[in-house]
Formats: sequence, C-alpha cells, structure tokens
Amino acid sequence: MAKQLLLTAIDEGNHSAFLDLLSQHNDKRSMVDLGEVLTELSQSQLDKVWTELHSWATDQLNKLVGGGENEEVNNFAKEPSESRQSKEPTQVQEELNQMEVVESEGIKDQTGNTEQPSGHSGEQGVQPNEGELYNESILLGVVQFATLHISTIKGFGTFIPEKLLELAVLLHGMVSVLEGRLQEEIVTLCETWWHRELDERDCLISNVLPILIQMAIGKSGRRKNVIAVCSVRGALDVVEFDESLVDLLAACVASPRFISVEEGCRWLCELFTRQMLVMRLHRSIKAVLPECTRDQSAKYGEIYFRAWKKSTGDVQQMIEESCIQDLMYAGVHVDPLAGKLSTNLHHLLHQIHRNKQHHLVQRMILKLYNPFLWRSLKVANGYVRMNATGLLCDAFPLSDSTCTLEERQELSERQYQTIISLLTDPCHLVRITAIKGTCEILKNYWLVIPSQVIKTIFQKFLTELLRDSSSAEVRIQVVKGLTLILDNNDAVPFMKEVLPRISDSFDDISVSVRVAFVHLLLKVKLLKIIKYWTIVPINHLLHGLEDDVPAVCKLLTQLLLNSFHPTQMADHELLQRCLVLLKENRAAARRFYQYASRTLDLQSTVDFILLICLCVRNYIHSQELQHARLNEDREECGNSNADQPASSRQSGRKGSSSGRNAKGKKGSRVQNENKENKNSGAKDANDNEEDSSPLDNPTVIGGLFDTIVILWSANAHRLAQSQNSKYLEALRLKVSKNMPIFFKFFKENKDVSQTLLYLASFLPKTLVPTLVGHCLSRLRSLQQDQDHEDSYVTYINALCNWNRVDDVLELATDWLMEGFHSATVTSPKERRLSRRGVHFHQTHSAQPSLALRLIRHILQHPLNKLAALSKNRSLVEDLTETLKVSRDLLEERLNHSEALSDLCTDKFLCGAWSEYLSLVAVLHNPAPEKPAVNEGEEEEEEGNAGFNSIDHLHHSLEWATRVLLPVLSSEEVGEKRKLRAGDDARRISTEALVLLVKTCNNLIIIGAADSEFVLNVSGFTDILLKSDACECFWEVSLLVTLEAYQYMKVYGKPYGEAAEGVTMPTDLLKSCITSIADYLSEDRALPKEAEKLGKTLGMVLATLCQTRAIQNEVFQHLTAMILDCLCTKVEKMQGVDSAVKTVEDMGSCVRILVGVCQSSLKLSAYLMEALTSFIKDSAIDITVIVAISQLLKVLSQDSGKVSRYSIKQSVGAIDSLLASILFPVPIDTCGETETPLPSTIYEEYAKTAREMVDDLKSTLGIV
Repeated sequence: MAKQLLLTAIDEGNHSAFLDLLSQHNDKRSMVDLGEVLTELSQSQLDKVWTELHSWATDQLNKLVGGGENEEVNNFAKEPSESRQSKEPTQVQEELNQMEVVESEGIKDQTGNTEQPSGHSGEQGVQPNEGELYNESILLGVVQFATLHISTIKGFGTFIPEKLLELAVLLHGMVSVLEGRLQEEIVTLCETWWHRELDERDCLISNVLPILIQMAIGKSGRRKNVIAVCSVRGALDVVEFDESLVDLLAACVASPRFISVEEGCRWLCELFTRQMLVMRLHRSIKAVLPECTRDQSAKYGEIYFRAWKKSTGDVQQMIEESCIQDLMYAGVHVDPLAGKLSTNLHHLLHQIHRNKQHHLVQRMILKLYNPFLWRSLKVANGYVRMNATGLLCDAFPLSDSTCTLEERQELSERQYQTIISLLTDPCHLVRITAIKGTCEILKNYWLVIPSQVIKTIFQKFLTELLRDSSSAEVRIQVVKGLTLILDNNDAVPFMKEVLPRISDSFDDISVSVRVAFVHLLLKVKLLKIIKYWTIVPINHLLHGLEDDVPAVCKLLTQLLLNSFHPTQMADHELLQRCLVLLKENRAAARRFYQYASRTLDLQSTVDFILLICLCVRNYIHSQELQHARLNEDREECGNSNADQPASSRQSGRKGSSSGRNAKGKKGSRVQNENKENKNSGAKDANDNEEDSSPLDNPTVIGGLFDTIVILWSANAHRLAQSQNSKYLEALRLKVSKNMPIFFKFFKENKDVSQTLLYLASFLPKTLVPTLVGHCLSRLRSLQQDQDHEDSYVTYINALCNWNRVDDVLELATDWLMEGFHSATVTSPKERRLSRRGVHFHQTHSAQPSLALRLIRHILQHPLNKLAALSKNRSLVEDLTETLKVSRDLLEERLNHSEALSDLCTDKFLCGAWSEYLSLVAVLHNPAPEKPAVNEGEEEEEEGNAGFNSIDHLHHSLEWATRVLLPVLSSEEVGEKRKLRAGDDARRISTEALVLLVKTCNNLIIIGAADSEFVLNVSGFTDILLKSDACECFWEVSLLVTLEAYQYMKVYGKPYGEAAEGVTMPTDLLKSCITSIADYLSEDRALPKEAEKLGKTLGMVLATLCQTRAIQNEVFQHLTAMILDCLCTKVEKMQGVDSAVKTVEDMGSCVRILVGVCQSSLKLSAYLMEALTSFIKDSAIDITVIVAISQLLKVLSQDSGKVSRYSIKQSVGAIDSLLASILFPVPIDTCGETETPLPSTIYEEYAKTAREMVDDLKSTLGIV
C-alpha cells in the first residue's frame, strides 16, 4: 500500500502526498515504513523515483538562489560525475560561490503572506528572492528521504541511483552557504553516506567536516556533536588542510568540551599524528593551559602521551622534542606564584610520568630531562630548584634499559644523593617539595631503595626537618609524609620503631602540625602491628584533649572514641570505661563527650544518660544502707560499753555523738568516718577498702553529672523534634524523680550542686518550682566582690532555660537605676559627708556593676540571648533606655574631679555605655510580629514598633562630637572642666569613643547601615585620627575603612563620585597612614599591638587596592609618608646611619609601613611601583634621594617578599636621576683656572647617594 502511494505521488508530482508519507514514516504509531518500501523497489523504479525527486530538489534550489542562476544550477546538476568528481571539493565550492545571493526581507508562502526568517542574514546564508515560491519543506523531505534510502544500503558496491549521487554531491557543495534545519539534514545525509562507506564518499565530507567542528565547539554544542566529529576522523586523510580548517582544528584542542569526552580525546590524538598540525596544536594548548582546571590539564597530558605512543618516526620525534620537552622545560622554569600555570604543568607531566613502568617511556623521560634537569637542581633561584625537585621525584626512578648495569647503578645513586641533599636545601619551599616527593618514593619503592639510603633519609627527618623552626610547613609535611609511608605494609615494621621518637610533635606550637600528627595516630589505629598509645601515652592524649583547640580535640575524640565509649560493649563495661576516663581527667572527659555526642545516635545517647542516673541512684542507695549499718554498729558498741568506767563511758558518748552528727551527710565522707571509728576493728576496715567505689571520688561524681548535662545540651535540638518526644519524656521522667534525691545527698558539694541546678533547668519549671525561687534569691544575694562568673552564671542559665529572663532583666534594671540614682541625688560635698555618717546594714544592697555582668552574659550566650529577644524584647528595649542615662552621666563626670558616687564609678559608667551600645546593635531588627487576639491587645501592640538602631547611633555620634571630642583637644575649654588636661578625662573619653566607633562598624558589617550613616561614621573617624589621642583609634579606623569600602562598593556611589567634603574610605585610609607616620616619626615606641595593627593595615591595603586608581592614590601617599619619615632621620643625623641593615632598624614608622608591604607579594609590588613612579615623575631634592637610596639598600639586604626585579627598576630610576645632577664649578676672575666650591651638605649627600647606588648596582648585577 505504501509502495503504491509513493510511486503514485512521485508520478503525479504530488508534493503533499509525498510529505504526508514521510510524516507517517516518522510517526511511531503509524504502520508506514518507507525503509522497507525502498528495499522492495527495483533499480528502474529507484531510477525513476530519484529522477523525479532530483527534479523537485533542483527546482527548489533554483527558486532559492534566484532565477538568474537557474541555468548555472542546472548545468551544475547535469555535469558528468567524472567531471564533477575531478572538481570536488574546491572547484564545486568556487562555482557555487560565484552564484549571486540576493538578500530578501521575507519569504512569501503559498498564501501570499510574507515571513521574516528568524536568525538568518544575507551574510550567513542564501535567502530566496522576494516573490519566488520557495517551499523548504519539499527540499527537506527530499533530503530526509535520501538519508533514509542510503540507510537501507549495505556495503560498498551496492547499487546507488545516479540521480541520488548527483543530488548528494550538489547538496554537499551548497551545504556551507545554507543554514538552519536544512543544513543539519544535509550534514546528516553526508555523515550517513560516510559511515555506510558508499561509493564517492570522499566527495561528500570535505564541506561537512568544518560544519561538524563548528557545531561541536559552539556555545550550543553537546557531547553528541563531539562524538559526531570523532566518528568521521578518517576524513582527515582525504581533506585539504587550508588555513580555515587548521584554525578550527586548533580550536578543538582549546575546547573544554573535547577534552571532557573520551571520543574528543581520541579525536585530538588523531590530530597530533598529522605532522603539519603538531606545533599549531601545541601552541593552542600552551595558550589555554594557564586557565585550565586540574582535570583538564591532566587530560592534556594523557593526550600528549597517547599521541606519542600512537605516532612513529618524525612525528613521534617532534612530539618528544618540540612538545613534551618544551613542557618539561617550562615546568622547571615556571614561576610557581604566577597563577595556576605551574600546577597545571605539573599535573600534565604527571600523566606522562605515571606510565614510566614501560621501558620505552622510561628511556624517553630520561632522554628529555637529561639536558637541563640536573643543572636546574643547583641554580640560585629557589623556585626553579623547587620545580625541578618536584619533577624529579615525580619521574623517579629515571632509568634507561639500554644502559649497562654499572651505568644504571650510577644513575640510581645520583638520584638518591640528590634527593638527600635537597632535604636540607636552604630554601624552605625546596625542602617542602623534597619531603613530599621523598615520602611518595618511599611509599611506592620501599623494597627497591637500599636500607642505608632509607636510614639516612629518616635521620634527616627526625633530627633536622621535624625540628625545623624556620617553617611550620616543613614539619607538617614530615608528619604527613610519615602517614603516607604507612600505606606500604612492608614499611610498617620499620615505622613501629621510628614513630615513638616523634611523639614531641604532639605538643608542637603549630596547630597544623598537631592536626597532622593526630591524623597519623588515626592511621596507626587502623594497623594491627602498632598501637597508638605506644607512640603517645593515653594520659598525654587526654591532656591534649583538655587544652587544645577544637580542630585537634575533634580528631582526638575520634581517636579515643572506641577506647572510652565503645558502642558495642555491654552497659557495665561502657559505664566502667566512662568512670576510668573521669577519674583520669575530668576536663578532658567534658571535651570528649562534647564532640562524641555528634557521632552517637540519639537512642544510645539517651540510654547512656539513663544508665548514669541509675548508677548514681544505686550508689546513693548503697551509701544510705551503709550509713544505717554503721549507725547500728555504733549503737551496739555504745550498749556494750555501759559497764565501763565513767571516763570510758564519756569517750563512748563522744564516739556515738560523732556518729549521730555524721548521719545524713554525703557519702564521700563515710570512708573518713570509718577510719576514725577505732572500735569497728581491723576486719571491718578491710571490708570497707574492698567495697570502695569509684563514685566515692567527688571528681568522678561531678564528672558524671557533667556528662549528663553535656549530652543533653548537645542533643537538645534533636530531642525537641516531635518524632523524638518519647526520648525527651523518658529523660524528664527519670531525672525529675531522682532530682530530689540527688540534691539531698550532694547538697554540701557546691560543684555538684551547681551542675544539678543547671541539669534541673532542662526540666519544666512546674516540676521544680522551688528551684526557680532559689535561683532568684541567690542572684539577689550576690555581692559586688563576687566577680567570678561561677557565682552567677549557673543561676542565669537556669532561669533563661525556664523562660524567666524577665526576672533577671528586672533585677538588673533595678540595680542599674540605683547606681544611676546615686550619681544624681547628691553633690560631691554631700557624698563626702555621707561616708562619715551612720548607716543601717542592708542585707541585699544594689550591685550595679554586677548587673552589667549579668547583662553581658545574657548577650554573649546564644541561647540566653535568643530567649531574651524572642519573648522579652520590650524589657530589653526598656533596659536600653535605662542604660542610655549613662550618656548624660558621662558628660556630667567630665565636669567633676572625682567619681560621681561609690556606686557610679568610672568603670561602671564606661561599662554601662558599652552595654548600651551592645543592646542598640542587638536590637537593630524590628520586633517579631504577633497575631492579634482582640482589639485591646492590638492597641497595646501598636507601640511595639521596630527599633531604629541607626537613629540612636546618629544621636550618639552628635553627642560624642559635642562632648567627648573636645576632651581630646590639647586646649582647655573653660575652667569648669577641671579634668580636661588630666589623664582620667582623656582615658574615659577615649574608651567611650572607641566603643562607639566599634559599634558603628559592627552595624555596617551586618548590613544594618545606609550610605549616609557609613559616610557619617567615616567622617567622624577621620576627626578622631586628627586628635591628640590618635594612636588609640588606628586599629578601629582601619576596620571602619575596610567595611565602609565594602559597603560603598556594593551599595554606595562608585569610587570618584563622592560629594565635596565627604570622607571616602580611601581618604580615611590616607588619614590613618598619615596619623601613623606623624606619630611614629618622633621616635616614639610602637604600640603594644603593633603586630595586629600591621596585619590589619595589610588586609585593608590588599582589599582597597584592587583597582588601578585607588592603588596609585593610596600607595603614592604611603610612599610619600615613608620618605618623609626617612628624610626627617637623614636631616636629624645629617647623613645615613651605616649600621642600619634591616627594615626594623630604620625606625618604628618604616617598620610598620614597609614591613606590611614586605609580607605580601602584591603589596610589595605596588609599593615598589609607586616608589619607581615617584622617582621618575616627582621633583625631589637631594635629601629625598639619599632617603630612597638608603631604603633600596636596606631592601636589597632585607627584601622579604619584595622581588629583585622591582628593586632593580627603582635602582635604575634613581641612578638615572643621580646622573642628571650637575655640581656648579665657579671660574676665577682671570678666566684661566677653575677652583672648586667648598664641600657642602649637598655634595656630601650626593656622594653618599652615589656610593649606595653604585653598591646596589654591583650587588644586583646592573650594568
């Protein structure tokens, strides 16, 4: 049926019927299969079909290219195949290019409507002439039918209709000027023709290959496009490599899509086998290598190796010498700090080195490295030695199977001695690389390396490198390397003897070394031969767990977990190990369970808590029984002594009295009472010693309750989930039942009582109502001298857990108001008289300073702060208003010569000001919305609006400008301010201002500020830097500069658009640099936190100077300040101090400003660039020249991270400047002789500068 329909449609020229059949074939639900129809057609029928379809296609192509070209298209189609084949592919393409392509604004369909083709332009493809009836669907149908036809053809030599071949060649010739779906179908036709290996397939690929490559490397390319390109790689043997095709092939190498697909790698390897393409492809890879990822660079190495392995003759030699050796040489001499290029080169070469097991690859690697590797290991440049060391260790062992045995042994010995010498290289980077490579070699070739060489290497490790004080990274790599060697089972017996000798690394000063060492212990734990406690004793590990940083403690917990908390053990064994841990080190046990709780499941944790409760409850029960038994024994002894003399009875009464007094006391004291009871006999004493329990130790009891609290706190978030409610109820039930017993038995143990109180706070307050009142009572009874946090922390935490933060806040508010009120009701004279009066003793007096500590603890504890802000926000806001009074009292205090009152001291006022600012910052978010219940409540909640922290700080800045800033001025303002010239007023004002600026900076950090506020804070900080107490504001001003710059960069105006009079971050940074330079130029001592100041300044400079404009502005100013400081010293000494050898010897100012730049590559480059520019562009006098020369001389000896090249540039600039200086020589009156001027300071300075510059030129090798 389908066959007859097809023949009828072809005979009648019915395009619609033909396209309908094709559509039915493509429909999976249809029964029409044109492929089967084509196999049933005879050759004559096929000729007839393709003659008609060729006519259809030619007609559509004529309409596509225009009427003027019809004859050319027909002539092209009627050409004999022999002539056409002789012209393919270049002449055919030239003929098609000669056809005039007429642009059109649209295509009219058969209804007369005009369509504008989307994405098509006259430059990209051929468009139909306006008015011609071109139907692309017909041409598409013919091409699809042709693809379907050749898909049914099997094998070479099968009959192909002549018209089909002519049509395929015609379409192939025009494929490059077509576009869209039509082009894709023609490409598919030619691909299928190639894959079927049909006649004349070489004529149908030359124009298709570039299109396939463009589709693969384009933005919309997919993996299937890469596979399509690889599938026609045989076409490389028949195509001509013109310039455009070579460019496309080079683009394939640079495309990440090709190297990420295995088929793409095979395609690139095929390209490398073409000699004319090798160097072009190599240059393309070198161009993209600096930006590659690690995996991509490794893929390139694999491509080079596979291409070398596949190629032969001259091509293989070219790949070796022009490509691989070129990469090896670059890998040795590349700058490791210049981006990712060094790392990528080493990853690339590693893919070649990893195939060194093959003798041909070994020979190739040795041959390519031999000309330059050995000498590169001895050059002066440390970076080159480091690169060469890494490649030598990666390529180890270098060998050549064609050499004699003696030559191979000599080569191996040379490698061993070279590696051993590199372990003690002067450059720490070389040592680090050598350690990494040596340990990798030992892991892989332990049985091959001579034992004497191994002993020598380990001697270097243990005696020198593991104690390298110059670089912590060296020690880290030694420990990591030893961990790596443990992967080799043959090395484990040797390591068993070595590892105990490195136990000192567990106490290394560097955290990273300690972390690496614990990782080593974890590796040892997996081995059966070595026990980790033979390397570091358990008590030493527990001591580290007690005092070390969290990173180390987490690893130690992981190490000790199976030893002290084995989850698979029985309850008795689990509890016994817990008691051993607590007895050994209680503090370490706290850290252990803190981190172990993160790895235990909830059910086992709850079971363990209940097990501890049961253990303590049983212990108390046994102690109570023992108490009762002892009392009965004492009573029996008293009755038996009734007939003794009076003196004996009297002593007996004393003994029974002591027994009665001991009744009811805690169990830990029972053993002592047993020892005092001499009448119980030796047998009873021995029985008591045998029955002693670890719980008799108060430390162990306290540790058990600590463990319960820690495990419960750590799992509180999981217990709060609804699916875990059964665990929470079980805990609450058991603990609440035992809590009265625990409190009664341990009431005299303060430590345990505090822990029990905090544990009780986990229970609902309805279960422990008396404890709530007890905590409030203890808080009210606190005295001023109880500064230790343990006196109040537990009570506050417990009350916050019970949601009684309001009681704490109310108590703190009352105490604060008492303190403030004491400063306002009396005059100084009344305060002096009141001290001599008679007063009644008050049991609970106000403690305003203690109130500040209570508030501070609530704000610093995350859970307490959450409880205060979520449910008592209005009270916190009221407390803020109460603390705001401190601002007025500070102003009043500055007008008096002494503290306002005994309660309102200077320390209290500064503390109240600090807490006020902290609360303002904490309350920057608006209050959470609450659902309204009724109209009355809605009206009450209307006043609970958001808290505007910015307004509060704006008012505080205005107040500080009016009140505090004048105190820092050196001029007196009025006689009433008696302490304006005193230290107290300056100290108070300085402390208050620092706190204010820090709070403003914190608001900028959290994003609560606006641009106006940021600029206001910057201007205010700039004023502080110009005050007499500027040194107190350097650190905070740098932090404000950093945050203001970040904020203005994102939200504010770009740099350079600031209004006049506004302090921008760069202006503030320059003011800070000026303040530092002016202050330290007078030979003042460095501040106490100079190191921290230097780090902050370096961080700010690195952040701000990311744009060229800011970099030039800031570093030109920095250079000017440094030179001003040096010029001052030169003028003061009238010369240069020859004893100065380092930057630290040049004075505090230079030590700070230059030292900051010395510690960073970028900053040092910026500084030297600014210095060179200053020399070339500025008009400078001889004093500045001397100062610059001295600075360059010192930097050449103490360079830090200042590059030698930048110093050479500056020396060349100053040398040119000195060469232009002319000294005037006067002539005598007769004009016959010349007499020199007397020696002047100018000439002495010039001579000094010239000597230093000449010395620098000699040192740096400048010609």
